[in-house]
Amino acid sequence: MTLKTGFHGNPHVGLYGFAFGTKCVIGERLSPALTQAVTEALQCTLIESTVAGTPMPGVFLCGNARAVLVPNIAFEQEVAVLRAAGFPVKRFTTMHTCLGNNIIANEHGALVSPFFSDEELAEIASLLKVPVKRIEIAGTQTPGACIVLHGDAGVIHRDAAQHEIDMVKSTLKLSSLERASVNLGSPYLHAGILNSEGGLVVGDLSGGPEIVHLENALNYVPEGNANG
Repeated sequence: MTLKTGFHGNPHVGLYGFAFGTKCVIGERLSPALTQAVTEALQCTLIESTVAGTPMPGVFLCGNARAVLVPNIAFEQEVAVLRAAGFPVKRFTTMHTCLGNNIIANEHGALVSPFFSDEELAEIASLLKVPVKRIEIAGTQTPGACIVLHGDAGVIHRDAAQHEIDMVKSTLKLSSLERASVNLGSPYLHAGILNSEGGLVVGDLSGGPEIVHLENALNYVPEGNANG
């Protein structure tokens, strides 16, 4: 089930959550009805916690099954909540603390902002235990903001060049990667999408054709129901 909603009137649902396995950190307290709806859509247990004192864990967290990177500006009590929930937290010290926007990673590789130094690339590779490359996408230097993954499928900024798509597919070993948008044309997919292994939440400005495209491109459409 795909849930189309906003959090406190904000369609940028991806900024307010970070899903990992069967858990999802939510930075804003949601109403009981919305909590249930998000839980059912993502098939995740929701954990309420700020990160760096903000309600936007999606901005600051990234990672893969080996490590969830948390910026050095996160408070110790916030890190403790994540660890208690089973997140394999690793602190990462950098000036570029919006890790969710600056890094996209899976178990095969990581693509990062050109802002990171060689030393930071080496540390990211060591923490996530994957090869790391710098990339710009459609003129932006925030690859994490432009890509959303689900298994070996993904969606990317609507204006991504073919060589950028090829590099992302090769580095992350994706079988498919399609251009897409969310919230009626926004190319910053990470901001408008909160997704887990089990489901998808999209911002409530998203149009029907956008949602259908996202479901298909990210392989959330049940097998045998490819037409929705």
